[in-house]
Amino acid sequence: MSDEDDLARNLPGAGLERLVREGEARYKPLVRLAARISRQRLGDTSTLRGLEGEQIVGARLESLKAAGWNVLHGVPLPSGSDIDHVVIGPPGVFTVNSKHHPGATVWVGDEVVKVNRNGFPYLQNSEFEATRTAALLTEWCGFDVPVHPVIAIVGAQKIILGVTPEVTVIDGRQIATALPCRPTELSPARVDRIFTVARHRHVWTHLGKRRSKPR
Repeated sequence: MSDEDDLARNLPGAGLERLVREGEARYKPLVRLAARISRQRLGDTSTLRGLEGEQIVGARLESLKAAGWNVLHGVPLPSGSDIDHVVIGPPGVFTVNSKHHPGATVWVGDEVVKVNRNGFPYLQNSEFEATRTAALLTEWCGFDVPVHPVIAIVGAQKIILGVTPEVTVIDGRQIATALPCRPTELSPARVDRIFTVARHRHVWTHLGKRRSKPR
């Protein structure tokens, strides 16, 4: 496996970082120089905010590696989007979607997440992402792989759980302590096998159209 194909080498926010750099390259050299001197990033505000959110959550998740967990960032999908973080440990696999809402009030219902009263389909998107990931990894690994969707909220002033949805919605600052509290579902051997498969880029970009099993 080449370095480019090894998703374990991705840093938090890898996908958005690539978009930001592509956008920065379109600015004139003097503008880029001024931005570097002032230590500011150029680009769309929402993209930069999303990048910061993924980096914050990713840094928390990285601490799980010391306990034998595996963490992947910026897992690419055929649509051109990506899964922010895929976390693999004894309680199963977690597809983590980072959402950065500085100073906002976030309310979680059974079908919608409202940010300052504006509704977003975060729950449905996260469930779909987890379901697809479970089917994909189960096909490649040859055994049932439990996958749990998680939404990690960053920077919110308040998170209100109106109900307890199927998707775990959590303060991103608490994610590294919350995930290990889940009951064990995978043996160490299966954790290792899932990671061996999941770190291959082509596993995700071909959505189960297997060429050969990762080893």
